Amino acid sequence: MSHSTLTTGLSSMTSLPVGEEELESLRLVVQHTTNGVCCYGMDGRIRWVNPAFELLTGYTAAELAGRVPSEMLMGSESNPLVIARLREQRSRGESSDEELVHYHSSGRSLRLRLRCIPLLGIDGTPEGYLGLQTDVTQTRQAQALSQSQLTLLEAVAAGQPLEQTLMELCIAIESAATHVHSSLLLLDEAGEYIVSGVSPQLPEGFMSAVRGLRIGEGVGTCGTAMWRRECVLTKSLATDPAWEGFRHHPLALGLEACLSMPVLDSAGNPMGSFAFYSESREALDTGHQSLLEVAVNVAGLAIERHRRDQQLTHQALHDALTGLPNRRLLRRHLSMLADQALESGEVGALMLLDLDHFKRLNDVLGHDAGDRALIQIASRLEQIIEPGDMLARHGGDEFIVLLAPRSGSMLEGMTRARQMGEVMLQRLREPLVLEGRTHQLSGSLGISLYPQVGGGYPSQSDSNEIDECDTWGHLLHEADIALYESKSAGRARLCFFCPEMRHQIIAATRMEQALRHALSRQQLSVHLQPQFMLPATGAPYLVAAEALLRWNDPTLGNVSPATFIPIAEESGLIVELGHWVLEQVCMALADMTVKGRTLPMAVNVSQVQFRNADFVPRVASLLKRHIFSSDLLRIELTESLASEDEDDVLDKIDQLAALGLSFSIDDFGIGYSNLARLRRMPLSELKIDRSFINDLVSESDVVDARVHSVPGKVVVSHGNEIVRAMLVMAQALSLEVVAEGVEEEYQLEVLRQLGCQRVQGFLLGRPQPMEKLIQAFEARELA
Repeated sequence: MSHSTLTTGLSSMTSLPVGEEELESLRLVVQHTTNGVCCYGMDGRIRWVNPAFELLTGYTAAELAGRVPSEMLMGSESNPLVIARLREQRSRGESSDEELVHYHSSGRSLRLRLRCIPLLGIDGTPEGYLGLQTDVTQTRQAQALSQSQLTLLEAVAAGQPLEQTLMELCIAIESAATHVHSSLLLLDEAGEYIVSGVSPQLPEGFMSAVRGLRIGEGVGTCGTAMWRRECVLTKSLATDPAWEGFRHHPLALGLEACLSMPVLDSAGNPMGSFAFYSESREALDTGHQSLLEVAVNVAGLAIERHRRDQQLTHQALHDALTGLPNRRLLRRHLSMLADQALESGEVGALMLLDLDHFKRLNDVLGHDAGDRALIQIASRLEQIIEPGDMLARHGGDEFIVLLAPRSGSMLEGMTRARQMGEVMLQRLREPLVLEGRTHQLSGSLGISLYPQVGGGYPSQSDSNEIDECDTWGHLLHEADIALYESKSAGRARLCFFCPEMRHQIIAATRMEQALRHALSRQQLSVHLQPQFMLPATGAPYLVAAEALLRWNDPTLGNVSPATFIPIAEESGLIVELGHWVLEQVCMALADMTVKGRTLPMAVNVSQVQFRNADFVPRVASLLKRHIFSSDLLRIELTESLASEDEDDVLDKIDQLAALGLSFSIDDFGIGYSNLARLRRMPLSELKIDRSFINDLVSESDVVDARVHSVPGKVVVSHGNEIVRAMLVMAQALSLEVVAEGVEEEYQLEVLRQLGCQRVQGFLLGRPQPMEKLIQAFEARELA
């Protein structure tokens, strides 16, 4: 562009008189601005351009002079409506401000903002136009990429499949980085092998060629980048030795160069790579590296989220100790197999395995050794499971084997299950090595076949979620009943569920329903069994009472607690029953307090009720509503619950003790108590189980047997010594002792001689309705 041409153009930019100095200043501005400046005639042909316009378009001023811009700068992405609008505005002598797509001489598209200003002559009529062009390509790309990032991150948060997210990421990046092919490779969890990849433009053969490759120095551009954990540029795919063996794939597509950046996790370990392939090495510049940085950041978030979700899903569906499927995953699988069995008429089996006396191993060797035993057992059982079947940990020391349906009769299905069960029991009997010693275990099996003859079970499609109350839950229940039968028959054996056992389920269900009705219709009652102080001389006298739940059903009659309490515990109804009993006792204690009388009362609390999350708050609420001295209420816990050192158990006991309640260990002696743990608890009382009271022997019988040596009569006093030891231990722990189940005079006297101070049992007082015993106490008939 000549100086005179530029000066003439600049002069026409203003209608004001300007001197040479001002024109020179304007010329310098136009020459050195980074915006492209182009002067058009009214015919739309280019008169002159500044150096920035040449740099922007890739054309020289000589090439552009006399040409219409649309002839050289427009292309497929240029909007003809915008171009038509520009021409119309020019013909009217109006200024314009538009955004449009021009093309570089290399073919690369540019997004420009074009402002056209009319150049007026002396008479004020337009003689041409001055076009100011600003490159907004990167700005628009950044905006589009930013929006794509936001959209992709929202998709990641919403749980969109990883492959779809990565493909959309590649498409978004390619739209910002023109004239390149992108690819995203993924590594395995260990970060060693390429396992998959996505690419919008590269063929499947290209991508599959790298699957299974182990990353390392010189393993392609991507393998090297992941190995080095840094960006790598390969300028010549045709000659670089890292591409030996598979360079023909990119070369067949006319690709010359590759720029790859690793996708790293938060710890800096490679998870994959993002790469650009280009037909020209010059096309890959710092701008592409910046785009790669954006790509790997988004890809990293998506991959880590996917892996975290997979890990959480695996944890939710698998046992943390053994790695086996857990009950939840088992139920899903069971539902699928159930549909298959119903449709095909094939026969499968559910086998519930329980380890015999496993608690003893835990008590002797500790829970760590017990966990190692469970891991070894799970490994053994996995080795014998056939394809299609499933081994799951049911919880604790129970496992479930789910045999997939196979063709054949019900008898053939039973035979297959029996054979599998016998193999399982045999493998269980193989010695375990724990703590440097061998230990031998056995197991009991309960087996239920499916589908049942004469009926079916609803599949998962009939219900949103399988639970204990649906029919497939009953299949587990049936296997549990069969397991109980095998244990009752002597353990270390298997037992099949049979139709007769179903009656037990029906009876239990009916009794549960009746029990719920009894609770809602106030058909239950609380009885009190008196507890007596046993002085060294003189008659025993009433000092406390134990609350017992009784049920007199209009149809069933008097139902034994031994019958309905286990059903209540299994169904969870024991929580409401136990709370109702506690409320009745609190009301009675509050009423007696108003009358000026006090009688301490003890209430049995089941494990199910105690472990309920609302137990402590509900007890606190009762104490707040009913005013009495809280030390009058004693909570009786089973020895097995008291012996557990779970933080939740001990924390609840501490919270209740802070409310002023006292505690008693019920049925002491039949569990496995840890005395150190008992000392940790705020106990007030031990209750010796009736089985030990039944073993008591009168001292006169012992002496008589020793002196007279009665033939055929062997009298020992082991029971006496055991009780004596319990009393000594309780005294050392500053605990009161109550002997339960005293029904004979000699038992009372032996206990008196041994120094036991409290007793309860039919000999001195049977359970009575609460109102009746309180009335007798207030009338001093029992005091």
